[in-house]
Amino acid sequence: MDDAQAKGQRILRKATIAGFALAGALLAAFVSWQVVIHIAGQRLGGYATMLLERAQELDDESRQTLDTFNRQPQARCTDREFEQMREAVYRTYFVKDIGRVENGQLRCTASLFRLPVPVAIEPPQLVTRDGLQVATMELQLLASGSRAPALALGDTRVILDPFAFRLRPAPDLGFTMGYIGGDDRFLPLYGAATQLDAATLRAGQSLDRDGVLIYPMCAPERAVCVASTLSKAALADSQWLLLLVCTVLGAGAGAAVGLALLLVHLRRHSVEGRLLRAIDQDALDVEYQPVVRISDGALVGAEALVRWRDRDGRMVSPVRFIPIAEENGSIGRITQLVLRRVAADFGDVLAAPGEFRINVNISAADLDNSRFHASMAQTLDAAGIARERIGIELTEHSTTARDIAVSGTRRLRELGHHVYIDDFGTGYSSLAYLAELDVHALKIDRSFTRTIGTDAVKTSLVPQIIDLARTLGLQVVIEGVETQAQRDWLRAVDYPLYAQGWLFGRPMPAAELRALLDAQTR
Repeated sequence: MDDAQAKGQRILRKATIAGFALAGALLAAFVSWQVVIHIAGQRLGGYATMLLERAQELDDESRQTLDTFNRQPQARCTDREFEQMREAVYRTYFVKDIGRVENGQLRCTASLFRLPVPVAIEPPQLVTRDGLQVATMELQLLASGSRAPALALGDTRVILDPFAFRLRPAPDLGFTMGYIGGDDRFLPLYGAATQLDAATLRAGQSLDRDGVLIYPMCAPERAVCVASTLSKAALADSQWLLLLVCTVLGAGAGAAVGLALLLVHLRRHSVEGRLLRAIDQDALDVEYQPVVRISDGALVGAEALVRWRDRDGRMVSPVRFIPIAEENGSIGRITQLVLRRVAADFGDVLAAPGEFRINVNISAADLDNSRFHASMAQTLDAAGIARERIGIELTEHSTTARDIAVSGTRRLRELGHHVYIDDFGTGYSSLAYLAELDVHALKIDRSFTRTIGTDAVKTSLVPQIIDLARTLGLQVVIEGVETQAQRDWLRAVDYPLYAQGWLFGRPMPAAELRALLDAQTR
């Protein structure tokens, strides 16, 4: 081999090594950026969860204030009412003013008292499906040039704290919070404006749009939604050193191994990984929410609800982990865990004669799964629990596949279970063939319950659903009953009804529910 050939081979070897090094560096740069994006997604998810919790607190407080003053029996804008308004503003966290509206004009407020001349107010920018009017308004009578969110219902209007969402754990994070209207428009009240539509917000899936990472999240059965945001440019600026180091190390095999280990580590600490470990360790909890008979208030059952307290001590919302379990196929294992816990907590009660029943939720994937049915039967037989003492709840969207829904509900009923359509009224997929589904009862979604006890109930779906159940011979369970007025209205209905909600008891540990049962039997 002459010198020219040897030199050529050396050049080729160096070029080959350089090519692999470049490929490794490019691969490492790509993988490390994906890792950064993944970590950012975890941050955004945690921030969105915190925002949503604050948004639900704001919504609860606002609606309670509106409901309280709309139910006031005395005359409006009196000295007595001003005193009540000021006390309410003092005691609330988010509500900063309360006003009365008549014929589109503001007559009085807690801060301004009676207005010498009523002030015309602009129409709401958005109205939710349950009638809540939402707007941002200029505080021209208090602080010219300042704006604040306003919510209205009936003749009551509340002004919210414009600084209620100062919750930025880091300067690079952004957010938006607002309401979805009956026309599916989204109106931001806090944070940055956004072009997100209602379907995208409700989907709850992280997005990458126009160089911005977005994590949307909506409260279940409510019109309130949030989204946390993070600019990819800002993310790259803050993580440039990590990207550089990973790119350099990626030129060698050691960097590839290191990145692989990092990805494994991230997966183990992801929500999905932690959930699977919690299932393996039987570390999920079960709470029970009472179900009562409206006519006499008797405790006749409970719904078993799975709860997950992560290893850091924080509760993880089922809104987050149930969809993950459905996607990765572990939802059936969660249901089996719930059944085992029910058998352990109430096996003696359910094995004894009586009408008390505990309902468990199953997913669409397990509706017509013979292996799941066999495993469920084995658990119940081992505890001596009759099938009719365990109710099965299916969400309405679980019945979208007609053939599976019809055969699955028939199979469950043949096995002896009482079958319930949960959250009924939130979708219409099963309405056309409801008579074909072999079910015992409908559970009216809590989003309709707010109208009960108010004039709005006349135009809501509640009476129609009850009439539909009467025609089909189905039981009716009303979810989300929270006030005595709602209970009184339900008692006046000429049809046997059942209910669950905070008025009768929040989800509770088994010991508390057993104490309620013992008190009832004494």
